[in-house]
Amino acid sequence: MKSRIASRPSTGFWIILVLSVILAGALSLLAGPMENPPEWVIMRLRLPRFVLALLTGSALSISGCILQSILRNDLATPYTLGISAGAGLVAGSVIVSGLLMPVMGLVAAGTAGALLAVMLVYALAFRSRRGDYGSTLLLAGITMNFVGASILLLFEYFSDASKIMEIVRWMMGDMAVIGWGKPLFLIPPVILGMAVVLTRTGVLNQISQGDDIAHTRGVSVNRERNLLLVSAALLAGSTVGAVGPVGFVGLMVPHIMRRFVGSDYRYLVPASALGGMLLVILADSLSRVVISPAELPIGIVMSLIGGPFFLVLLLRGGR
Repeated sequence: MKSRIASRPSTGFWIILVLSVILAGALSLLAGPMENPPEWVIMRLRLPRFVLALLTGSALSISGCILQSILRNDLATPYTLGISAGAGLVAGSVIVSGLLMPVMGLVAAGTAGALLAVMLVYALAFRSRRGDYGSTLLLAGITMNFVGASILLLFEYFSDASKIMEIVRWMMGDMAVIGWGKPLFLIPPVILGMAVVLTRTGVLNQISQGDDIAHTRGVSVNRERNLLLVSAALLAGSTVGAVGPVGFVGLMVPHIMRRFVGSDYRYLVPASALGGMLLVILADSLSRVVISPAELPIGIVMSLIGGPFFLVLLLRGGR
């Protein structure tokens, strides 16, 4: 992975980024088919949704930073390790089974599936380790994604139409909330994952340069890499469990932020967190107004934005 270490970002950059998030948040509270919404709409619908967007954007972006450093691959995303496949498979199984579970039960099931998928990918990569560890882990994650997607399609084939629609709708991403259940569920894992990563930004800098270099500088590579992988899985897995797969955030935001702050993870991680918040808030606001009074799933919005971005990266050789 090519890196560009830049000088410390200016205070003005951080002020502009924070103000952009605040202004986007104000837009989010106003966006929707209802003009001059009453207080209960703001407090029970739009404000919880805004907080959910903040948590989702920061978690997916930081997870992308971690994986791009550990795998030393600019195209790594939070779903590289089978996170989306694991969450979708477990959540789809719950939907197909017809179990009467509260919303938070489905969220917890999706989170557990995402974390389990990462554990299986790690075990598979460890047992078949050959050559570069990052490449082996990447291939194991791709394999898990294919297997999980195939099993989920099998579930859909033998399900009735109503359950198929539920699964498909969940896989498109869903930011709609009533009350504070989902945001409150996400706060502990996101805060925990972010705390671990922010205390190890120096380690991320060393690991991104290569295992041998990190070893010579006193880094316990295996231990730190495992801890960072768990943190990435916790951040992305809990987010997928709460809102479904929201693609491209963890790919786009770290790339965009590198243009402003370079590849020093001391600055890239917090910048990506703020950039992810901004992107998801704007995408969610757009999803509510583009076909108003109906709502477009945020996964579709992010795919329409992220698809061309990914093609540009490929055409430019991942630079």
